[in-house]
Amino acid sequence: MLRRLLAPICLAALSLLPACASRPRSPAAAWHNPKDSMRFVWVPAGSFTAQVPAERKSLDDPEKTVPQEVTFAEGFWLGRTEVTVGQFGRFVKQTGHITDAEKAGNRFTWKIPGFPQKASHPVVYLSYHDALSYARWAGVDLPTEAEWLYACRAGSTTKFYWGDLVDDRYLWHRCNTEGMGTRPVAHKRPNAWGLHDMVGNAWEYCKVGDGDACFASRGGSWTRCPQYRTRQGILTGNLLEEAVEPRLQRCDPNPKYPPYPWDDDRGFRCIKRMSPETR
Repeated sequence: MLRRLLAPICLAALSLLPACASRPRSPAAAWHNPKDSMRFVWVPAGSFTAQVPAERKSLDDPEKTVPQEVTFAEGFWLGRTEVTVGQFGRFVKQTGHITDAEKAGNRFTWKIPGFPQKASHPVVYLSYHDALSYARWAGVDLPTEAEWLYACRAGSTTKFYWGDLVDDRYLWHRCNTEGMGTRPVAHKRPNAWGLHDMVGNAWEYCKVGDGDACFASRGGSWTRCPQYRTRQGILTGNLLEEAVEPRLQRCDPNPKYPPYPWDDDRGFRCIKRMSPETR
């Protein structure tokens, strides 16, 4: 009798497994996107303080920022690593996508970046719109600048998520790569939330404002030096620190100095936001 009663219960439970596995539900575990096999990690709800653009009375006013607490009432899923060459290749194979660099006849592309790369390297030589196209195909999105910064800091208040000084255990940059190209993802220590290469390896596209025209590049890259010299030879600044400072930008669809549309250190990672269906 007991066996007869248990059988329907077990079958019912088993029938729920595919539905549970098809979408992210538990913040306690990683989510694997079946579209590209990307592993996403959970970024919990919370807040951080950022310098945000102040209201301008006129376009002639100098740009000013004010400190503001940026709060995320709900957590979200963020790619554990940058999108790799292998994952982007799967997208191209299924969709026939041709990148903007390829369309322009650029000498270097995501296939031939000018340095040795494997499927495990972050994909580069992509435009912002190439990254958006991939994210839409994968059923995810690109993070906003605020989402990226919050996830990068992982609750830290130091300059970097590991401390105030550059630490080669956590990032790739020009000095420890000899300026010779990207490195395989997830070979450096992650931040407190399990995210790798949030600093160094490849710049990462982020959304700034609404629409498809405004974006920022965050995180620095293998081409960045920890410090740089002025024309007077003075050692100053910190290019990597500037790439992760908690400062939000204003959307400017027509910047005076538009960024390059692609480069050998320009990549991205994706976000999966929570919705009523994925809670």
